[in-house]
Amino acid sequence: MSDARYSFTVPAWPVLRWLTDPGRRIAPRIAQKLLGEIFASPRAAIAGVLNGLILNVTALCMHLGKVFAMFVVIDVALAALRIAVVRRAVAAAARNQPTPTELYLLTAMSWCALEGAMAFAAMRTGSLALQLLAATTVMGLVGPICARNYAAPRYAMTLVALCCVPFVAGGALSGNHWLLILVLQTPVFFFGVATIIRRFQGMAVATLQAEQESYDRARHDGLTGLLNRSGLMEALGSRYAANATPFVLFYLDLDGFKPINDSFGHAAGDRILRAVADRMRSSLRPDDIVSRLGGDEFVIVAPDMTPAQGEAYAGRVIRSVTDEPYMLEGSGRVRIGISVGFACSPEDGAAGDDLHRKADAALYEAKAAGRGIQRRFIEAPVASREVAAS
Repeated sequence: MSDARYSFTVPAWPVLRWLTDPGRRIAPRIAQKLLGEIFASPRAAIAGVLNGLILNVTALCMHLGKVFAMFVVIDVALAALRIAVVRRAVAAAARNQPTPTELYLLTAMSWCALEGAMAFAAMRTGSLALQLLAATTVMGLVGPICARNYAAPRYAMTLVALCCVPFVAGGALSGNHWLLILVLQTPVFFFGVATIIRRFQGMAVATLQAEQESYDRARHDGLTGLLNRSGLMEALGSRYAANATPFVLFYLDLDGFKPINDSFGHAAGDRILRAVADRMRSSLRPDDIVSRLGGDEFVIVAPDMTPAQGEAYAGRVIRSVTDEPYMLEGSGRVRIGISVGFACSPEDGAAGDDLHRKADAALYEAKAAGRGIQRRFIEAPVASREVAAS
């Protein structure tokens, strides 16, 4: 889940966005992960460059032509650029910064086009040795291309075409009529490659979906769909650990919930909890976090909120939960109350166990004061704590 590849920026150019689209309806988070699968490491780029250079240098030694000398120079320069772009993209993704995705995709396509041009020139020479090397080089590239780019079938097939089509064209124009058979083989070859790519992608999507479902189940409450305690702590850590964003932490506990379980059964209680969760969601702002800790206990985290705003916010949540009765099939209407305690960061402490403890203490005060009300944490005077301790 934390792999830096998953932070690559979606291409801004419409054509590149279309090429890298997975081509099937999947969740946005899965699509983002598939995009990350496209990005290869510098080692993969180096291996591909060496493969092409072998053909180039061999052709240069055999023919000493300016064309192959130019190919060698361009190949080395483009390889250096690709490696630099890959490193820059990986470093930016690791810092959650925008990545040079367009440049990465364009350099990869340019390199495949260069390999195709080299294969075309080698096939045109009529040299059996170079033609065999060109075929080996092109076919040696197809496998890695499919293995690295199966997440985006359109993009993968584009790279394959940039390598293979010039090779086939060079064979057709080589003067050897038997090589025209390559033209007949190409559609069948492309169909087979596309089938393999789609199958690989389907397997990857199924795996990523299973991982995502397992991840969600581990961090969400199965009854209400809200975050559970683990999900809450992870969300708090990711949003607030690295900055000083002020926020208010609310602890909430339902009033009169146990009699509903006792009188109407746990199934009715579960329906009430789901309805309460829905009402809480409707009262939240887009960036707020809501969690069910267990039983009838909930937590809300509201960022960028002052203590005064927290008081008004708590009142709004109480009203959203208590104003309207809850319908129970065959049992009529029932009403539920809720008590709220809250603590503010940084005024009452930093994010962590201390703030949770203070919000919980404020909730206890609200319960003791009559229920159905709110209380903010107030530090007891030193003298009062000493009396309580004695």
